[in-house]
Amino acid sequence: MIEREMDDCGSKSAVIAVKEQRVDGSWLLKNLAEGIRSLRCTLMEIERNYQFKILTNQSLVKLFSTLNDKKLNPWFITGFTDAEGSFIVSIYRDEKSKLKWRVSAYFSIHVHDKDLPLLKLIQETLGVGIVRKNNENTVLFRVTDIKELQVIVNHFKNYPLVSAKILDFILFEQCLELIKEKAHLTEEGLLKIITLSANLNKGLSKELLEAFPTKALDKSEYKFNGIPDPNWISGFATGDSSFSVAIEKGTTKLGKRVRLIFGTCLHIREKDLLVGISKYFSNLNIGVYKEASVHCSIKNNTALLQIKGITEINNVIIPFFTKYPILGIKSKDFEDFKLVAELVNNKEHLKIEGFTKIMEIVKGMNLDREWKN
Repeated sequence: MIEREMDDCGSKSAVIAVKEQRVDGSWLLKNLAEGIRSLRCTLMEIERNYQFKILTNQSLVKLFSTLNDKKLNPWFITGFTDAEGSFIVSIYRDEKSKLKWRVSAYFSIHVHDKDLPLLKLIQETLGVGIVRKNNENTVLFRVTDIKELQVIVNHFKNYPLVSAKILDFILFEQCLELIKEKAHLTEEGLLKIITLSANLNKGLSKELLEAFPTKALDKSEYKFNGIPDPNWISGFATGDSSFSVAIEKGTTKLGKRVRLIFGTCLHIREKDLLVGISKYFSNLNIGVYKEASVHCSIKNNTALLQIKGITEINNVIIPFFTKYPILGIKSKDFEDFKLVAELVNNKEHLKIEGFTKIMEIVKGMNLDREWKN
């Protein structure tokens, strides 16, 4: 099977977990920097000590009502797919078939059931596929029909992927063309698909490698070609970024410092993408926001973008995502993020009452935002 399989929704990399179990809305990065034992979607270890906060039914209705009766911007769908989507070619043994092997292709987006309404909106916007429960905590949008897969292909030709996932899409499209021509029913066609699949996602399974000791084609090198549209960023950030609040030691009377952080962590091969996002933001406010640096860990094969200056947060991040909204459950984190920013801007964090209020807000953000079905 191929990486990002419906039932294998783990890391983007086989080397280290850049984002473990994305379906729970979190990612984990070990030993990124000295003194930080773990880096969750809040980007700070302090968050893990907080108690869970359960969303009320009213807040859920309010959250999901924002997704009703509207179509998604196509660039948002591409951005969210760059973060959470999968292009899969499944090759498995079938003794009843002529070649003893069966080939199928499908496109899927697999997330925590917190974001079921968002998946339904993606389905309704594209007009293909099904949305269904996958297990107790996850749901998926899946397209398997050949004609409907052509709709998916057409979408990503018109609104191309930006991340390294575009390499998977190119291979997927080639495999799909062979399937449409029924070439997969011939030995020659099957071998072509297997050769292409050797470079798709994690490559071939052990069973396939033993049965078909084929040599993979030279793997294409990923090249970042720029951010095509602001809605792409909002879609990508909905899937892959985090809005967090760090409580650090400070020189205030309370001895604490409140820092707001917008962050994204990817495999190191996609460093240029993160640099591109930073440059895109810097071009929005020339003279206000200096391009943020992207920190790489060769040991962990990761690249991390963090924007945490209060000026940049106030003048770039908050206005941008207010105009091009984060959707789904993460929109609640962004709303809390804005509340904390307002308190900081008003110097309320320097008072015990304001600081306590910030702590209460932070308790319910990101992983600590408990969900009830």
